[in-house]
Amino acid sequence: MRILLVGEYSNLHNSLQAGLLANGHEVTLISTGDAFKKLPSDVLIKAKRIEESRLLQTLRKGVFKITKFDIATLEIGYRTLDWLVDQTQFDVIQLINEYPFKTPYFIERRIIKRLRQLTPKLVILACGDDYIYLNNIDQLTYHPILQHPDIDFPYSKKYLTAAHKKYHELVFELKDLIISTDLDYHPIYKGRTDYYGLIPNPIKLDKFDNVKNTANKRIVIFHGVNRSNYYKKGNYYFDSALCIIRQKFGDRIKLICVTSLPYAEYIDSYREADIILDQTYAEDQGYNALEAMAQGKVVFTGAGASFCERYQVASNSVAIHTIPDAKKIAQDLEELILNPQRIAEIGTHAMRFVQEHHNYLKVAEHYVSAWNSIKSDDAVSASSEAQKSGTKNSKTQE
Repeated sequence: MRILLVGEYSNLHNSLQAGLLANGHEVTLISTGDAFKKLPSDVLIKAKRIEESRLLQTLRKGVFKITKFDIATLEIGYRTLDWLVDQTQFDVIQLINEYPFKTPYFIERRIIKRLRQLTPKLVILACGDDYIYLNNIDQLTYHPILQHPDIDFPYSKKYLTAAHKKYHELVFELKDLIISTDLDYHPIYKGRTDYYGLIPNPIKLDKFDNVKNTANKRIVIFHGVNRSNYYKKGNYYFDSALCIIRQKFGDRIKLICVTSLPYAEYIDSYREADIILDQTYAEDQGYNALEAMAQGKVVFTGAGASFCERYQVASNSVAIHTIPDAKKIAQDLEELILNPQRIAEIGTHAMRFVQEHHNYLKVAEHYVSAWNSIKSDDAVSASSEAQKSGTKNSKTQE
């Protein structure tokens, strides 16, 4: 199959690409690299002209300060369209999210229509914020918007605006299938006729060298922060819990705290860690948590009741289920510090769990099965709609 993977937030599409390539498919990944994360991509779309000009960068900052609009997204959008103009048909095109490039809606619509023209099968992942997910957060046990009504989450709330709703409706009219990536999205999409189901995140197991802390060393606790997601991921609760732990066990632990690192540096920065503090609002593990688990780390993340039921594992056996409660987090950390053998046990179970359920080669096969489930008649119909209302195959298209 000839496949185009569109967008990247976490390394999910990179790992899926590796699995698909190993299974004999032709795969291209196009993305922006997701800002400071600098995630790799075959086709990396950047606002080069703006980023390389001191004058335009000054203008960019001034415009954003006044309007909250980033003019770099205009260049990203038009560079994406320019690349798409010359592309030929793909058997499958998959979007990391319904809004993969985050360009102005009038450009993003043109991108989506062009992608639809290029394939008989257009698939969207329920991954990250989207319109349906954010309109149903009341179904979740915890969510930062519900937990912190006094804090503004402008990035998330953009998905609830009338402008985004209009864009969302276009995308969902043109798509063929939705696939969720973990249990935070699955219950919200479950029951929709266009929903395939949950496919676990693919993890490329052979890329990690497991580094084990020795028994003579202090227990190493790692806390990585994405500055823009500080409250969204619950980092505030981790910081509060660490204040408690430092006072009680300062001589028995080593803390590593980093902020907004590129992906490659982030992975390297926690190599010696025993415990990873990931997030407090999830029911299932996200990508960063799974990559850490694959290395035998004990991860504080989502591993709630629905997760344990689905995978038939005992509570806190492969990861520590974490809720937005600093005292509870501190208690769980204290238990591990006082019983360091538990760190080794959970780490071993975590590695085995990822090997069994997230092997990138098996997950890639699962994706191919999902794509093959798309009925050709439905796909042709959606593609025809895009041809009728879509953009012309020209660099001057409007």
